[in-house]
Amino acid sequence: MRFTFSILIAGLFFVSISNAQELSREQKLQKITELNNQIKTLENDVISPTTGDLKAVQKEGFNVIRLLPRERYDHKLTIQGGGSYYSFTTGSHDYQKIAQIGLEQNNLKVGFAGANYGFINDLGEMSLADVTKETVGVSFLVNYRPPTDEPSVRIEQRKAWNYEVDGISYKSRIPAIVGHSYVLRAISFDDADILVALKVHRKDTDGSLIIFWKNIENFETPKLERNKTVAKDSETTVETIDSKTANAVQNALNKRGFFNVSVEATIEEIVMRGTVPKGKLGEAVRVVQETGNRKVRNELTEQ
Repeated sequence: MRFTFSILIAGLFFVSISNAQELSREQKLQKITELNNQIKTLENDVISPTTGDLKAVQKEGFNVIRLLPRERYDHKLTIQGGGSYYSFTTGSHDYQKIAQIGLEQNNLKVGFAGANYGFINDLGEMSLADVTKETVGVSFLVNYRPPTDEPSVRIEQRKAWNYEVDGISYKSRIPAIVGHSYVLRAISFDDADILVALKVHRKDTDGSLIIFWKNIENFETPKLERNKTVAKDSETTVETIDSKTANAVQNALNKRGFFNVSVEATIEEIVMRGTVPKGKLGEAVRVVQETGNRKVRNELTEQ
């Protein structure tokens, strides 16, 4: 599918270039608009589920999306994230529009920019219709209330990589298995807080996933209390959270395609956590150093 899509785009481009010299400036600008519209139409076709998927989900009464693997499509499509992200709140695949789930290296993930975080639990081969608020593995996420002060939020964000409750492990990144159902809580500060159940219906030839999903609950939008001063130890030493720098660094990382890195900043240092593609660790550190202009503590891993 990716190869066919590239051929179509190349065809549109060369046909247009061959006629460009005969067009006026106004006509060229109009042609650019037309080509952009054609590209967006093709991208929508690539991202959309098939007719068969739509028929199957209609029988079960759920919603359906396709997630493209980030390692294959990021920077290949005009949409940021290459169709590998989705927002259950906005209905968009655009990373900037409250991304709440992602697909990378056959892993489902949650919690991306800034202080945002979340949890995913694998429910096994349970029917999606049977997943309720009372289901084991779901009830904790129904009752969980996120903190609002940034220091406490950052602690929860770190714990979300492997959050153990009553013998059940909730993660921010988990293998996607065809036929398995999952429950996902995505906490996006100042934007949304949602709990959904989903099932990996099938995996396509390009590694993309067709996912059926249903909403379990929308929570009150959490508001993040920034620029708090927090005790660093039991004595009088304190460190000040620098949200302005953290946001600037996070935006710089996002622009370079590092969507799986979370940033914490104080007046003394910047802490980087998360994952980057193999061979990209040095680049990510340089972006943080150049943007933050202070000591960097690197806790990143390469995948």
